[in-house]
Amino acid sequence: MKYPFFASFIVFGFLFSFSMKRRTKKEKQYVDNFWEREREADSTRRKSLENLDYVAIPLQDLPMDVLGDLPEIEEYHEKLRELSGKKIVNFAGYSNTELKLEYGAPNINLLSEYDRNFEELITLLQEWASLLLQNWGEGAQLCPEEERKQAAKKVLAFAVSIGSDITASYEKLVKLYLEYGEQDKLPALKEKAQKIRSLSKPRILALLDEAVKG
Repeated sequence: MKYPFFASFIVFGFLFSFSMKRRTKKEKQYVDNFWEREREADSTRRKSLENLDYVAIPLQDLPMDVLGDLPEIEEYHEKLRELSGKKIVNFAGYSNTELKLEYGAPNINLLSEYDRNFEELITLLQEWASLLLQNWGEGAQLCPEEERKQAAKKVLAFAVSIGSDITASYEKLVKLYLEYGEQDKLPALKEKAQKIRSLSKPRILALLDEAVKG
């Protein structure tokens, strides 16, 4: 009675060993391919960055006047003005290897700087909009809720237009669009979300689909 069990154990052991060897071989191939691509990227010559899709911050079109005298809001305005003098490019979802292959290894520090500026910008826009949507108590008397909501909507719309992948920005903008009966703007939001390369894309698309259905 023990022999069939022993035979099955041997077969299982053989299959497990074969599976592990196959997996190890695939992993080795993946690692080899990665380092080969990395070596190719590191040897890629510098290319012109003239035609990058640089982000311009339209300070004149953003609601800088809404609660602009409050220190909490002015702090964001100052950071925006500072960023407007820097080069900003959206590289969310691109690896350093991809950037080096596309634009040359010598440019990687510059490209990383441009990408950090973009991350700082979309984070700043998200926080600014959130601040505008807060209950300001006495400060709200200086600026009606309606005006603050419209201002936040403009800030978030700009963030999405430049490729923000912050889920909360989409959530707040969708909520405002639905509140003001602007469901017709949701398809355009989905188009922007389809172009996102980062891990937040599925979640953003899911919330947009839910908003359309609802």
